[in-house]
Amino acid sequence: MVLVLLGGLGIFGIWKIKQQHPDFSYIPLGFSENSTEEQREASVKEMQERLLTDTVLTSVVRDCGIVSKWGLPSESAAVAELRKRVILRSGTDQINGVYTDTLQIGFKGVVAEHQDLEALAKRLMDDVIRLIKPTETQEKTTTPAPANSF
Repeated sequence: MVLVLLGGLGIFGIWKIKQQHPDFSYIPLGFSENSTEEQREASVKEMQERLLTDTVLTSVVRDCGIVSKWGLPSESAAVAELRKRVILRSGTDQINGVYTDTLQIGFKGVVAEHQDLEALAKRLMDDVIRLIKPTETQEKTTTPAPANSF
């Protein structure tokens, strides 16, 4: 009985230690295949300026309930914590079997927070999509429709 109890406590201890290992979750957003390194870095800087504002991060904190989940004292403390943990960089990811230059959007943390990190990355991606869509609709309205050729 004592050996079973010690074995169970040992397994629980190992599991608890592994829960504190570093973890991250990000969503890759592909760049245009014709983009240059300078254009990708400019896009990353622009997204950092537009996404890492108090307004955007506060809405992410509220929507994901980070103050209560992580036991932080206030929304401003949660915003500061997210600002330290954000992943917003260019990189290379495999999308549909092809290695592609991407904008990586997400958060760093520990294994125990993995579900929260995924939810935060998805919520921040919603803001990225909102920022990108006006640009796409402007391009569609300024570019004339192609003429039909018969």
